[in-house]
Amino acid sequence: MPPIADLYEQFDPMRPLTAAGKTDRALYVDWQRQLGGDDVKLRLARGIARSGGQAVIHLFTGPRGVGKTTELYRVKHLLERGISGKRFFVSMLLAEEWLDLADVQPEELSFQIVRQLVTDLRDAGFNPNGKVREFFRKLGLEFNQRLGLDAIEIGHDPLKFTFKYQDVPHSRRRDFRELLQGQLPRIYDLVNDQFITEARKWLAEHKNVADILMIVDEIDRIPLFGSNHEQLFIGRAGTLRALDCHVLYTIPVELAYSPRQAALRDIYGTEILTLPVMPVSDPAGNTHPRAHEALREIVRRRCRAANVDIEGIIAEQDSVTEVLSASGGHVRTLFVLLRSMLDRVEHLPIPKSIVQQSLRRTAADLARPLSKHDWTLLDRVHNTKRPINGSNRAAWNRLLRDSYVLTYYQEDIGYWYDRNPLLVYTEARNTP
Repeated sequence: MPPIADLYEQFDPMRPLTAAGKTDRALYVDWQRQLGGDDVKLRLARGIARSGGQAVIHLFTGPRGVGKTTELYRVKHLLERGISGKRFFVSMLLAEEWLDLADVQPEELSFQIVRQLVTDLRDAGFNPNGKVREFFRKLGLEFNQRLGLDAIEIGHDPLKFTFKYQDVPHSRRRDFRELLQGQLPRIYDLVNDQFITEARKWLAEHKNVADILMIVDEIDRIPLFGSNHEQLFIGRAGTLRALDCHVLYTIPVELAYSPRQAALRDIYGTEILTLPVMPVSDPAGNTHPRAHEALREIVRRRCRAANVDIEGIIAEQDSVTEVLSASGGHVRTLFVLLRSMLDRVEHLPIPKSIVQQSLRRTAADLARPLSKHDWTLLDRVHNTKRPINGSNRAAWNRLLRDSYVLTYYQEDIGYWYDRNPLLVYTEARNTP
């Protein structure tokens, strides 16, 4: 494969790095450790391991594309290997694969959490008792007969789930939810009282594992429609807390940063841990050398995997520094920028003119949806480094979610905010 094609593959902005494979581990850069301060993955893992025999809920958030799933894979790896003298069985639900996030309710989310846990434990070798298997056999029959869904294989293995919520036609979703609402209490009673209880005993005896963690990722991607975030995570918190094992949820950044964050802490009894964007500068605009070096190391390792020297990607090193700064420390944005530049050349290195062209075009595309009012709010954030509240809350949520505003944290400063630095490459000021 040509070097540019290899590089293009390495700069995939959508692929998280697992902790299981040697290749992904070699690509991973522990930038939190390099920058000092909080190490979110360690805090999550320690908090779960040190909670004793009590099942606890943990909440995790951060801007999209900042690397939350990559960090969660490390939490999974740490707990499976053992931390604080305890090893965990970790099941992980990637919700976007199984749910329609634009149309999700607690019932189908809870069902998919149970489905993932049952499937992963079965794949690990755990064989539940006949009562559990019979219940799911009858549940599968009810799904298949009443809704016409081949949700659960009936016969050889009634615990082999193949059901995705996207497969339910919109015309049948109300029926599905009504059916689940009636069955969910029985599902939780059976899973908690028999399935999880038996699984813990089996894991301790056969795997030397102390407890179970369920990671529910990607539900931070649920779009905001009115008060749907509050209705799901606050109004229906009892349903999300019902599973009798440790559960780690990723939650939408708009909700985590909203005035309801205190309610979330009280309801779930936990701090909301945030993975911020890497601070490539301080609030005064001064370059953060260690953050730049961490970003450069991320690029360097991807280049090494493609057998390319980092010095040979971009013709001038000051252009490399400019690209790192323009990303704002947001790794997904950095990879999108690098792919945009690779799209424009046949051979390496990328000339400075192409770097500038890519930055301007990406900035123009980013700025295209912004209204005059949006620009006013972004300028206010840039000048104050503070969030926007009051009557502009809805606009703030949108700007935050879509990475027009980036969130930073530094130990000596705390949280601060700034507009996406790519926006300096356009002078566009669209009218409403």
